[in-house]
Amino acid sequence: SFATEPIAGITPVGDMIDAFRKSPERTFRLTQGGKVDLMRLIDFQDGSLLSRGWGIRKATSVAYVQSGWGVLEPIRTPLHFSGTSFRALQPFLPLFETAGFLPILGGGAGANDEWRNAPFEPGSAVVIQLVRGDMEMAASGTVTHVSGNEVIAFGHPFLGMGGTDLPMAKAAVLGVVPNLMNSQKIAATLEPVGVIRQDRATGILGLKGEQPRLIPLTVNLSSSTGVDRTYRYEVVRDAFLSPLLVAVTVQNSILAVERSIGEQTLNVSCRIRIQGHQDAVFETGVTGMGGTSAEAALAAGAPLDFLMSSGFADLTIESLVIDIAAAEENREAVLEKVWQEKLEAKAGEEVDLTVFLRLPDGGSQKETYPIRIPEGVPPGPLKVWIGDGMTLERVDAKQEPVEFYPKDPSQLIRAINNLKKNDRLYIRLYREQAGAVVGGEGLPGLPPSLLAIYRSAKTVGEVLPIRRVVYVEHELPKTNYVLSGEKTIEIEVKG
Repeated sequence: SFATEPIAGITPVGDMIDAFRKSPERTFRLTQGGKVDLMRLIDFQDGSLLSRGWGIRKATSVAYVQSGWGVLEPIRTPLHFSGTSFRALQPFLPLFETAGFLPILGGGAGANDEWRNAPFEPGSAVVIQLVRGDMEMAASGTVTHVSGNEVIAFGHPFLGMGGTDLPMAKAAVLGVVPNLMNSQKIAATLEPVGVIRQDRATGILGLKGEQPRLIPLTVNLSSSTGVDRTYRYEVVRDAFLSPLLVAVTVQNSILAVERSIGEQTLNVSCRIRIQGHQDAVFETGVTGMGGTSAEAALAAGAPLDFLMSSGFADLTIESLVIDIAAAEENREAVLEKVWQEKLEAKAGEEVDLTVFLRLPDGGSQKETYPIRIPEGVPPGPLKVWIGDGMTLERVDAKQEPVEFYPKDPSQLIRAINNLKKNDRLYIRLYREQAGAVVGGEGLPGLPPSLLAIYRSAKTVGEVLPIRRVVYVEHELPKTNYVLSGEKTIEIEVKG
Protein backbone atom coordinates (compact mmCIF):
# COMPACT_ATOMS: atom_id res chain seq x y z
CA SER A 1 0.00 0.00 0.00
CA PHE A 2 1.02 3.65 -0.47
CA ALA A 3 0.79 6.43 2.10
CA THR A 4 -1.89 9.01 1.33
CA GLU A 5 -0.72 11.59 3.84
CA PRO A 6 2.33 13.81 3.23
CA ILE A 7 5.21 13.64 5.69
CA ALA A 8 6.83 16.90 6.83
CA GLY A 9 10.15 17.44 8.53
CA ILE A 10 10.85 20.22 11.03
CA THR A 11 13.91 22.12 12.20
CA PRO A 12 14.53 21.51 15.93
CA VAL A 13 14.24 24.73 17.90
CA GLY A 14 17.53 23.93 19.63
CA ASP A 15 19.33 24.02 16.30
CA MET A 16 17.73 27.38 15.51
CA ILE A 17 18.76 28.91 18.84
CA ASP A 18 22.31 27.52 18.59
CA ALA A 19 22.74 29.10 15.15
CA PHE A 20 22.24 32.57 16.64
CA ARG A 21 24.20 32.28 19.91
CA LYS A 22 26.92 34.45 18.38
CA SER A 23 25.16 36.93 16.14
CA PRO A 24 27.62 39.23 14.34
CA GLU A 25 26.60 42.80 13.78
CA ARG A 26 25.35 43.63 10.30
CA THR A 27 28.10 45.30 8.29
CA PHE A 28 28.02 46.94 4.89
CA ARG A 29 31.82 47.01 4.57
CA LEU A 30 32.99 45.31 1.41
CA THR A 31 36.41 45.15 -0.20
CA GLN A 32 37.59 48.69 -0.86
CA GLY A 33 38.09 49.45 -4.53
CA GLY A 34 36.55 46.30 -6.06
CA LYS A 35 36.56 45.70 -9.79
CA VAL A 36 33.59 47.16 -11.66
CA ASP A 37 32.41 46.45 -15.20
CA LEU A 38 30.79 49.23 -17.22
CA MET A 39 29.21 46.66 -19.54
CA ARG A 40 26.63 46.02 -16.82
CA LEU A 41 25.34 49.52 -17.51
CA ILE A 42 25.85 49.49 -21.26
CA ASP A 43 24.11 46.15 -21.87
CA PHE A 44 21.44 46.26 -19.17
CA GLN A 45 18.93 44.65 -21.57
CA ASP A 46 20.73 41.29 -21.46
CA GLY A 47 19.12 40.51 -18.10
CA SER A 48 22.38 40.18 -16.15
CA LEU A 49 20.73 42.16 -13.35
CA LEU A 50 18.22 39.34 -12.99
CA SER A 51 20.60 36.41 -13.38
CA ARG A 52 23.53 37.63 -11.24
CA GLY A 53 23.95 35.24 -8.33
CA TRP A 54 20.55 33.57 -8.65
CA GLY A 55 21.97 30.33 -10.04
CA ILE A 56 23.82 29.87 -6.76
CA ARG A 57 20.65 30.71 -4.85
CA LYS A 58 18.86 27.92 -6.68
CA ALA A 59 21.45 25.41 -5.50
CA THR A 60 21.39 26.59 -1.89
CA SER A 61 17.76 27.58 -1.39
CA VAL A 62 15.88 24.87 -3.27
CA ALA A 63 17.81 21.76 -2.30
CA TYR A 64 16.32 18.28 -2.55
CA VAL A 65 17.35 15.63 -0.02
CA GLN A 66 17.08 11.97 -0.99
CA SER A 67 16.48 9.58 1.89
CA GLY A 68 15.10 6.11 2.42
CA TRP A 69 11.68 7.70 2.92
CA GLY A 70 11.66 9.51 -0.40
CA VAL A 71 12.53 13.02 -1.51
CA LEU A 72 12.27 15.91 0.97
CA GLU A 73 11.89 19.37 -0.54
CA PRO A 74 12.49 22.45 1.64
CA ILE A 75 9.30 24.40 2.12
CA ARG A 76 8.90 27.37 -0.19
CA THR A 77 8.60 30.75 1.51
CA PRO A 78 5.33 32.53 0.63
CA LEU A 79 6.10 35.85 -1.07
CA HIS A 80 3.05 38.11 -0.90
CA PHE A 81 2.39 40.93 -3.37
CA SER A 82 -0.25 43.64 -3.19
CA GLY A 83 -0.77 46.84 -5.14
CA THR A 84 0.39 45.13 -8.32
CA SER A 85 -0.83 42.78 -11.05
CA PHE A 86 0.16 39.44 -12.52
CA ARG A 87 1.30 40.98 -15.81
CA ALA A 88 3.64 43.35 -13.95
CA LEU A 89 5.22 40.47 -12.01
CA GLN A 90 5.34 37.96 -14.86
CA PRO A 91 8.95 38.65 -16.00
CA PHE A 92 10.21 38.19 -12.43
CA LEU A 93 8.14 35.19 -11.26
CA PRO A 94 10.55 32.50 -12.54
CA LEU A 95 13.36 34.23 -10.68
CA PHE A 96 11.47 34.26 -7.38
CA GLU A 97 10.46 30.62 -7.83
CA THR A 98 14.07 29.65 -8.56
CA ALA A 99 15.12 31.31 -5.29
CA GLY A 100 12.71 29.13 -3.30
CA PHE A 101 9.73 31.50 -3.01
CA LEU A 102 6.06 30.82 -3.68
CA PRO A 103 4.68 34.08 -5.16
CA ILE A 104 1.15 34.88 -3.96
CA LEU A 105 -0.81 37.79 -5.37
CA GLY A 106 -2.95 39.06 -2.51
CA GLY A 107 -2.79 40.18 1.10
CA GLY A 108 -1.64 43.71 1.85
CA ALA A 109 -1.60 45.93 4.91
CA GLY A 110 -4.10 45.28 7.68
CA ALA A 111 -5.82 47.73 10.04
CA ASN A 112 -7.95 45.47 12.26
CA ASP A 113 -7.51 46.41 15.95
CA GLU A 114 -7.91 42.78 17.00
CA TRP A 115 -4.97 41.81 14.82
CA ARG A 116 -2.87 44.73 15.95
CA ASN A 117 -3.40 43.99 19.66
CA ALA A 118 -2.57 40.29 19.31
CA PRO A 119 0.62 39.23 21.16
CA PHE A 120 3.81 38.61 19.17
CA GLU A 121 4.71 35.14 20.38
CA PRO A 122 5.63 31.64 19.16
CA GLY A 123 3.07 30.63 16.55
CA SER A 124 2.42 34.23 15.45
CA ALA A 125 2.78 35.18 11.80
CA VAL A 126 5.78 37.35 10.87
CA VAL A 127 6.79 38.96 7.57
CA ILE A 128 9.99 40.31 6.07
CA GLN A 129 9.06 43.49 4.20
CA LEU A 130 11.06 43.88 0.99
CA VAL A 131 9.01 46.69 -0.56
CA ARG A 132 6.44 48.94 1.06
CA GLY A 133 4.46 51.97 -0.06
CA ASP A 134 2.34 52.01 -3.22
CA MET A 135 3.26 48.36 -3.64
CA GLU A 136 3.80 45.78 -0.91
CA MET A 137 6.12 42.81 -1.18
CA ALA A 138 6.73 40.63 1.88
CA ALA A 139 7.84 37.09 2.72
CA SER A 140 5.84 35.42 5.48
CA GLY A 141 6.60 32.74 8.03
CA THR A 142 5.98 31.69 11.63
CA VAL A 143 7.59 32.82 14.87
CA THR A 144 9.34 29.90 16.59
CA HIS A 145 10.92 31.43 19.71
CA VAL A 146 10.88 34.81 21.49
CA SER A 147 13.38 35.79 24.17
CA GLY A 148 13.50 39.42 25.27
CA ASN A 149 13.88 41.48 22.12
CA GLU A 150 15.13 38.50 20.07
CA VAL A 151 12.74 36.77 17.68
CA ILE A 152 13.65 33.48 15.95
CA ALA A 153 11.41 32.43 13.08
CA PHE A 154 10.90 30.45 9.86
CA GLY A 155 12.84 27.26 10.66
CA HIS A 156 14.40 27.49 7.20
CA PRO A 157 16.48 30.15 5.44
CA PHE A 158 14.91 33.19 3.81
CA LEU A 159 17.70 33.46 1.22
CA GLY A 160 20.68 32.44 3.32
CA MET A 161 22.06 35.99 3.22
CA GLY A 162 23.89 35.93 6.53
CA GLY A 163 23.89 39.37 8.15
CA THR A 164 20.91 41.43 7.02
CA ASP A 165 19.05 44.69 7.61
CA LEU A 166 15.48 43.80 6.64
CA PRO A 167 12.21 45.18 8.10
CA MET A 168 10.35 42.79 10.38
CA ALA A 169 6.59 43.23 10.87
CA LYS A 170 3.70 41.45 12.51
CA ALA A 171 1.20 39.76 10.22
CA ALA A 172 -2.29 38.35 10.26
CA VAL A 173 -3.30 35.22 8.39
CA LEU A 174 -6.41 36.00 6.32
CA GLY A 175 -6.94 32.48 5.05
CA VAL A 176 -5.36 29.33 3.71
CA VAL A 177 -5.26 28.21 0.10
CA PRO A 178 -5.64 24.40 0.36
CA ASN A 179 -3.36 22.17 -1.69
CA LEU A 180 -2.58 18.46 -1.28
CA MET A 181 1.12 19.12 -1.86
CA ASN A 182 1.69 22.50 -0.20
CA SER A 183 -1.11 24.62 1.26
CA GLN A 184 -0.27 28.31 1.61
CA LYS A 185 -1.38 31.18 3.79
CA ILE A 186 -2.62 34.55 2.60
CA ALA A 187 -1.25 37.11 5.06
CA ALA A 188 -1.76 40.82 5.72
CA THR A 189 1.15 42.93 6.94
CA LEU A 190 0.56 44.78 10.22
CA GLU A 191 2.79 47.25 12.06
CA PRO A 192 6.61 47.05 11.95
CA VAL A 193 8.19 45.56 15.08
CA GLY A 194 11.92 45.49 14.34
CA VAL A 195 14.69 44.34 12.04
CA ILE A 196 15.85 40.95 10.74
CA ARG A 197 19.57 40.82 11.54
CA GLN A 198 20.47 37.23 10.58
CA ASP A 199 19.37 34.85 7.80
CA ARG A 200 20.89 31.41 8.33
CA ALA A 201 20.29 27.80 7.30
CA THR A 202 18.00 27.08 10.27
CA GLY A 203 15.97 30.31 10.27
CA ILE A 204 16.05 34.06 10.77
CA LEU A 205 16.85 36.21 13.80
CA GLY A 206 15.02 39.50 14.37
CA LEU A 207 15.51 42.21 16.97
CA LYS A 208 12.41 44.02 18.21
CA GLY A 209 12.44 47.80 18.55
CA GLU A 210 15.16 48.49 15.96
CA GLN A 211 14.70 50.46 12.73
CA PRO A 212 15.87 49.26 9.30
CA ARG A 213 17.68 51.52 6.85
CA LEU A 214 15.55 51.61 3.69
CA ILE A 215 15.99 53.39 0.36
CA PRO A 216 13.20 55.89 -0.49
CA LEU A 217 12.18 55.44 -4.14
CA THR A 218 10.04 57.85 -6.16
CA VAL A 219 8.82 56.99 -9.68
CA ASN A 220 7.44 59.91 -11.72
CA LEU A 221 5.56 58.73 -14.80
CA SER A 222 4.63 61.10 -17.61
CA SER A 223 2.10 58.82 -19.27
CA SER A 224 1.08 58.56 -22.90
CA THR A 225 -2.45 59.63 -21.87
CA GLY A 226 -1.17 63.04 -20.78
CA VAL A 227 -1.65 62.37 -17.06
CA ASP A 228 1.35 62.60 -14.73
CA ARG A 229 1.50 60.11 -11.89
CA THR A 230 3.85 59.70 -8.93
CA TYR A 231 4.48 56.44 -7.07
CA ARG A 232 6.38 56.21 -3.79
CA TYR A 233 8.06 53.14 -2.37
CA GLU A 234 10.65 52.06 0.16
CA VAL A 235 12.94 49.16 -0.74
CA VAL A 236 15.41 47.28 1.42
CA ARG A 237 19.04 48.37 1.37
CA ASP A 238 20.98 45.37 0.11
CA ALA A 239 23.51 45.02 -2.72
CA PHE A 240 21.89 41.79 -3.89
CA LEU A 241 18.19 42.59 -3.48
CA SER A 242 17.81 46.36 -3.98
CA PRO A 243 18.47 46.57 -7.76
CA LEU A 244 16.02 43.76 -8.47
CA LEU A 245 13.34 45.29 -6.22
CA VAL A 246 13.76 48.66 -7.95
CA ALA A 247 13.21 46.92 -11.29
CA VAL A 248 10.04 45.25 -9.97
CA THR A 249 8.58 48.52 -8.64
CA VAL A 250 9.37 50.41 -11.87
CA GLN A 251 7.73 47.67 -13.95
CA ASN A 252 4.70 47.90 -11.65
CA SER A 253 4.53 51.70 -11.98
CA ILE A 254 4.67 51.59 -15.78
CA LEU A 255 2.08 48.86 -16.27
CA ALA A 256 -0.32 50.50 -13.82
CA VAL A 257 -1.03 52.99 -16.61
CA GLU A 258 0.72 51.98 -19.83
CA ARG A 259 0.16 49.22 -22.36
CA SER A 260 2.10 45.95 -22.08
CA ILE A 261 2.11 45.09 -25.79
CA GLY A 262 2.27 47.14 -28.96
CA GLU A 263 4.42 50.04 -30.11
CA GLN A 264 5.90 51.92 -27.18
CA THR A 265 8.80 54.21 -26.30
CA LEU A 266 9.98 54.79 -22.72
CA ASN A 267 12.63 57.36 -21.81
CA VAL A 268 14.16 56.65 -18.41
CA SER A 269 16.11 59.02 -16.18
CA CYS A 270 17.46 57.64 -12.91
CA ARG A 271 18.90 60.02 -10.29
CA ILE A 272 20.62 58.47 -7.27
CA ARG A 273 21.38 60.71 -4.31
CA ILE A 274 24.53 59.59 -2.50
CA GLN A 275 25.63 60.84 0.90
CA GLY A 276 28.63 63.17 0.62
CA HIS A 277 28.87 62.96 -3.19
CA GLN A 278 27.27 64.42 -6.29
CA ASP A 279 24.20 62.67 -7.68
CA ALA A 280 24.64 59.79 -10.08
CA VAL A 281 22.44 60.24 -13.17
CA PHE A 282 21.74 57.54 -15.75
CA GLU A 283 19.57 58.19 -18.83
CA THR A 284 18.48 55.90 -21.64
CA GLY A 285 15.55 55.13 -23.92
CA VAL A 286 13.90 51.87 -24.99
CA THR A 287 11.48 51.34 -27.87
CA GLY A 288 9.80 48.44 -29.66
CA MET A 289 6.68 46.34 -30.05
CA GLY A 290 6.75 44.52 -26.72
CA GLY A 291 8.79 44.03 -23.57
CA THR A 292 9.74 47.70 -23.37
CA SER A 293 8.45 48.08 -19.80
CA ALA A 294 10.70 45.24 -18.62
CA GLU A 295 13.69 46.81 -20.43
CA ALA A 296 12.95 50.17 -18.80
CA ALA A 297 12.72 48.45 -15.41
CA LEU A 298 16.12 46.81 -15.93
CA ALA A 299 17.55 50.18 -16.98
CA ALA A 300 16.29 51.75 -13.75
CA GLY A 301 17.90 49.06 -11.60
CA ALA A 302 21.21 48.89 -13.48
CA PRO A 303 22.97 51.99 -12.02
CA LEU A 304 21.99 51.01 -8.47
CA ASP A 305 23.38 47.52 -9.09
CA PHE A 306 26.57 49.09 -10.47
CA LEU A 307 27.02 51.30 -7.40
CA MET A 308 26.02 48.91 -4.62
CA SER A 309 28.23 46.08 -5.87
CA SER A 310 31.28 48.31 -6.34
CA GLY A 311 32.84 47.55 -2.94
CA PHE A 312 33.02 51.04 -1.38
CA ALA A 313 32.11 50.99 2.31
CA ASP A 314 31.32 54.71 2.53
CA LEU A 315 28.90 54.78 -0.42
CA THR A 316 25.48 55.35 1.19
CA ILE A 317 22.41 55.64 -1.03
CA GLU A 318 20.09 58.34 0.37
CA SER A 319 17.28 58.22 -2.18
CA LEU A 320 16.38 57.26 -5.72
CA VAL A 321 14.20 59.24 -8.17
CA ILE A 322 13.20 57.71 -11.51
CA ASP A 323 11.48 59.80 -14.20
CA ILE A 324 9.80 57.96 -17.08
CA ALA A 325 8.23 59.53 -20.18
CA ALA A 326 5.98 57.20 -22.18
CA ALA A 327 4.67 57.34 -25.74
CA GLU A 328 2.58 54.78 -27.62
CA GLU A 329 4.69 54.80 -30.77
CA ASN A 330 7.90 53.35 -32.11
CA ARG A 331 10.63 56.00 -32.10
CA GLU A 332 13.56 53.94 -33.30
CA ALA A 333 15.78 55.68 -35.86
CA VAL A 334 18.78 54.10 -37.60
CA LEU A 335 21.85 55.93 -38.87
CA GLU A 336 21.69 55.11 -42.57
CA LYS A 337 24.56 57.03 -44.18
CA VAL A 338 26.94 59.98 -43.78
CA TRP A 339 28.09 62.33 -46.53
CA GLN A 340 31.21 64.47 -46.13
CA GLU A 341 31.71 67.81 -47.86
CA LYS A 342 35.37 67.17 -48.74
CA LEU A 343 38.01 64.50 -48.42
CA GLU A 344 40.91 66.77 -47.44
CA ALA A 345 41.25 69.64 -44.95
CA LYS A 346 43.89 71.53 -43.03
CA ALA A 347 44.09 71.66 -39.23
CA GLY A 348 41.70 74.38 -38.03
CA GLU A 349 39.36 74.10 -41.07
CA GLU A 350 35.68 73.11 -40.91
CA VAL A 351 34.17 70.17 -42.75
CA ASP A 352 30.39 69.73 -43.13
CA LEU A 353 29.00 66.26 -42.38
CA THR A 354 25.47 65.41 -43.54
CA VAL A 355 23.80 62.66 -41.54
CA PHE A 356 20.81 60.63 -42.84
CA LEU A 357 18.51 58.86 -40.38
CA ARG A 358 16.01 56.16 -41.38
CA LEU A 359 12.78 56.78 -39.41
CA PRO A 360 10.22 54.19 -38.20
CA ASP A 361 7.72 55.14 -40.93
CA GLY A 362 10.31 54.48 -43.65
CA GLY A 363 11.05 58.15 -44.21
CA SER A 364 14.43 59.84 -43.92
CA GLN A 365 15.69 62.81 -41.91
CA LYS A 366 18.76 64.79 -42.95
CA GLU A 367 20.88 67.04 -40.74
CA THR A 368 24.16 68.82 -41.50
CA TYR A 369 26.78 69.41 -38.81
CA PRO A 370 30.01 71.39 -39.25
CA ILE A 371 33.06 69.94 -37.52
CA ARG A 372 36.40 71.67 -37.10
CA ILE A 373 39.70 69.83 -37.47
CA PRO A 374 41.56 70.65 -34.23
CA GLU A 375 44.60 72.91 -34.40
CA GLY A 376 47.89 71.08 -34.09
CA VAL A 377 46.69 67.79 -35.57
CA PRO A 378 49.66 66.33 -37.50
CA PRO A 379 49.18 65.69 -41.24
CA GLY A 380 47.87 62.31 -42.25
CA PRO A 381 44.60 60.33 -42.26
CA LEU A 382 42.11 61.22 -39.51
CA LYS A 383 39.20 58.95 -38.75
CA VAL A 384 35.73 60.37 -38.06
CA TRP A 385 33.26 58.13 -36.21
CA ILE A 386 29.52 59.00 -36.13
CA GLY A 387 26.91 57.04 -34.16
CA ASP A 388 24.63 56.88 -31.14
CA GLY A 389 25.92 56.95 -27.59
CA MET A 390 25.31 53.33 -26.58
CA THR A 391 26.96 52.06 -29.77
CA LEU A 392 29.93 54.29 -29.02
CA GLU A 393 30.20 52.78 -25.53
CA ARG A 394 30.23 49.28 -27.04
CA VAL A 395 32.85 50.29 -29.60
CA ASP A 396 35.02 51.62 -26.79
CA ALA A 397 34.47 48.41 -24.82
CA LYS A 398 35.97 46.40 -27.70
CA GLN A 399 38.97 48.69 -28.00
CA GLU A 400 39.63 49.62 -24.39
CA PRO A 401 39.02 48.01 -20.99
CA VAL A 402 35.61 48.53 -19.42
CA GLU A 403 36.62 46.74 -16.22
CA PHE A 404 38.53 48.98 -13.86
CA TYR A 405 39.31 49.52 -10.18
CA PRO A 406 37.95 52.92 -9.13
CA LYS A 407 40.06 54.78 -6.59
CA ASP A 408 37.11 56.38 -4.82
CA PRO A 409 33.29 56.66 -5.10
CA SER A 410 33.59 59.94 -7.02
CA GLN A 411 35.35 58.16 -9.88
CA LEU A 412 32.62 55.54 -9.92
CA ILE A 413 29.87 58.19 -10.02
CA ARG A 414 31.74 60.05 -12.75
CA ALA A 415 31.78 56.86 -14.83
CA ILE A 416 27.98 56.71 -14.66
CA ASN A 417 27.46 60.41 -15.36
CA ASN A 418 29.81 60.33 -18.37
CA LEU A 419 28.04 57.46 -20.11
CA LYS A 420 26.86 58.33 -23.61
CA LYS A 421 23.12 58.46 -24.34
CA ASN A 422 21.16 56.72 -27.09
CA ASP A 423 18.88 59.66 -27.95
CA ARG A 424 21.64 61.67 -29.63
CA LEU A 425 24.53 61.26 -32.03
CA TYR A 426 28.22 61.66 -31.27
CA ILE A 427 31.06 62.58 -33.61
CA ARG A 428 34.58 61.55 -32.69
CA LEU A 429 37.84 62.43 -34.46
CA TYR A 430 40.66 60.01 -33.65
CA ARG A 431 43.77 58.15 -34.77
CA GLU A 432 45.14 54.74 -33.94
CA GLN A 433 47.84 55.53 -31.40
CA ALA A 434 49.07 53.77 -28.27
CA GLY A 435 48.31 54.94 -24.72
CA ALA A 436 47.36 53.57 -21.31
CA VAL A 437 44.80 53.64 -18.50
CA VAL A 438 46.66 54.47 -15.26
CA GLY A 439 44.84 54.47 -11.94
CA GLY A 440 41.48 54.26 -13.71
CA GLU A 441 42.12 57.34 -15.88
CA GLY A 442 42.78 57.22 -19.63
CA LEU A 443 46.10 58.70 -20.88
CA PRO A 444 46.13 58.45 -24.70
CA GLY A 445 48.98 59.57 -26.93
CA LEU A 446 51.81 58.88 -24.46
CA PRO A 447 55.39 59.15 -25.75
CA PRO A 448 57.15 55.82 -26.40
CA SER A 449 59.54 56.30 -23.46
CA LEU A 450 56.69 56.68 -20.97
CA LEU A 451 54.79 53.79 -22.52
CA ALA A 452 57.88 51.61 -22.07
CA ILE A 453 58.00 52.48 -18.37
CA TYR A 454 54.29 51.72 -17.87
CA ARG A 455 54.66 48.42 -19.73
CA SER A 456 57.61 47.31 -17.63
CA ALA A 457 57.31 44.53 -15.07
CA LYS A 458 57.48 47.05 -12.21
CA THR A 459 54.06 48.47 -13.07
CA VAL A 460 52.20 45.32 -14.11
CA GLY A 461 48.67 45.25 -12.66
CA GLU A 462 48.18 48.99 -12.46
CA VAL A 463 48.35 49.87 -16.16
CA LEU A 464 46.03 48.83 -18.99
CA PRO A 465 46.95 49.59 -22.61
CA ILE A 466 44.78 51.55 -25.05
CA ARG A 467 45.34 51.76 -28.77
CA ARG A 468 44.09 55.13 -29.97
CA VAL A 469 44.06 58.84 -29.26
CA VAL A 470 40.87 60.91 -29.48
CA TYR A 471 41.44 64.51 -30.62
CA VAL A 472 37.91 65.79 -30.16
CA GLU A 473 34.43 64.46 -29.48
CA HIS A 474 31.15 66.27 -30.13
CA GLU A 475 27.80 65.48 -28.54
CA LEU A 476 25.06 66.52 -30.97
CA PRO A 477 21.66 67.85 -29.82
CA LYS A 478 19.12 65.54 -28.23
CA THR A 479 16.55 64.01 -30.59
CA ASN A 480 13.09 62.52 -30.07
CA TYR A 481 14.31 59.10 -31.19
CA VAL A 482 16.06 56.06 -29.78
CA LEU A 483 19.05 55.92 -32.11
CA SER A 484 21.23 53.07 -33.32
CA GLY A 485 23.95 52.56 -35.88
CA GLU A 486 27.45 53.82 -36.66
CA LYS A 487 29.54 54.98 -39.59
CA THR A 488 33.27 55.71 -39.96
CA ILE A 489 34.75 58.00 -42.61
CA GLU A 490 38.24 59.34 -43.20
CA ILE A 491 39.61 62.85 -43.79
CA GLU A 492 43.14 63.51 -44.96
CA VAL A 493 44.73 66.28 -42.90
CA LYS A 494 47.05 68.31 -45.10
CA GLY A 495 50.21 70.00 -43.90
